[in-house]
Amino acid sequence: MTVTNPHAESSRKAMEYVKELANTKDGWNFTQEKGGVKLYSKVTDSSPVPIVRGDIHIEGHEFTAQQIASIALLPGCRKVWDEKFDTTEIKVMYSRLESLFWVKVKTPWPISARDMCATSLRQITEDECYVVMASVEDDSVPAISGNVRANLIISGWKVIKTDTGIDLIYITQVDLAGSIPTAFVKNVQQQVPLCAGLVVKYAKDFGYPPTSNICTAQFKSENFEHADKSYVATLDGTGEAEWFICKKMYPTSVKVAVKGEATPEIENNVVRVTGINGPVTVTITKA
Repeated sequence: MTVTNPHAESSRKAMEYVKELANTKDGWNFTQEKGGVKLYSKVTDSSPVPIVRGDIHIEGHEFTAQQIASIALLPGCRKVWDEKFDTTEIKVMYSRLESLFWVKVKTPWPISARDMCATSLRQITEDECYVVMASVEDDSVPAISGNVRANLIISGWKVIKTDTGIDLIYITQVDLAGSIPTAFVKNVQQQVPLCAGLVVKYAKDFGYPPTSNICTAQFKSENFEHADKSYVATLDGTGEAEWFICKKMYPTSVKVAVKGEATPEIENNVVRVTGINGPVTVTITKA
């Protein structure tokens, strides 16, 4: 069962915009290369806030595009590679690939913390992934006292397999809103696209977390804790699901615990859960 997404139209428009931005260098101004990441900026008539972009290439095919995308997306990984990330909460999972979420980012004292209410939409295959996030207004995510509600105009990832490896592109445009020093804004604009390189570093250091591949049941939520390498997914309805498991992250395999009616199995670094019938919680941990 799929929950109706009231923001579906705006999410899909944002997806097309990210594809348009990521699939050409036209109109982008190259600024510098740092840590293997090529940095670009772009100014549009619609906003005084520039769009920034970071491009990096991963040599070889140790990882698939889908596995790299999971590092970029899961908050448990982001806590490691993004020092500005504070916390997030999934408010609604409309489907396995789209959600409504709230996120809070860190700011230095005395600048008030920034938070955002946004949707996430993914189009994912093993060799090509697009992810888009953009702010929306939703009554279920009201303003929080002490935070300034920023506007995530557009943010997205393109991860694609090439003949020699994986190309990773990160694009973002965010209006931090409120009263904020110009120097801080410029620093954020310069630092944010470097996240592409930090995702690659995470992959090289740790591998990738359990990565959802297929799910014919209703995908309710997922959570990954980097410290103990524990992954928990909640499902409902009927069907099956599977996850890719990384040998680098789990060198001695994994343990799978299922709460509810379903049958787990592990084969060739794939965790498969079949016979899902009703609410099911799947927990994957180190063996």
